[in-house]
Amino acid sequence: MVSRIVISSIMQLIFLASFAASAQTPPGSLTAEQLKTLVSGRTWAISFHGDLTNPVLVAYWDFKANGSLCGRFSGSKAKDRCADEGKWSLQGETVCWDFQKIGEGYGYKSVCARVRKVDEKRYELNARDGKLQLVPFYPVK
Repeated sequence: MVSRIVISSIMQLIFLASFAASAQTPPGSLTAEQLKTLVSGRTWAISFHGDLTNPVLVAYWDFKANGSLCGRFSGSKAKDRCADEGKWSLQGETVCWDFQKIGEGYGYKSVCARVRKVDEKRYELNARDGKLQLVPFYPVK
């Protein structure tokens, strides 16, 4: 027969583990399945300058369904030629990418980030390692 102390200790451990897990996930963060839908085969309008309203500050990235990535520089159009190519993947509830050169001087060439939904259209990236903080974007198609 299991004693009350053992049962109480187990219940406390379960509570603490669930609390710790929820504390690590920011509010509004997407699940792995939601993230897959948002990324795979989609183009994002993204601004590392924080302003999606100014076309000069917006870049367009294609997250192709085959895992390849096409990146364009800020001020580009969604159909412009790729300035750089790379690979993207999902790792749990984070989206990761690795370009050949884009972002090298700014620390976002190779990043894994959580995605948080801001409103009906906008989202934000927040890197696990602190490289990116609240980079706004929205899916174009």
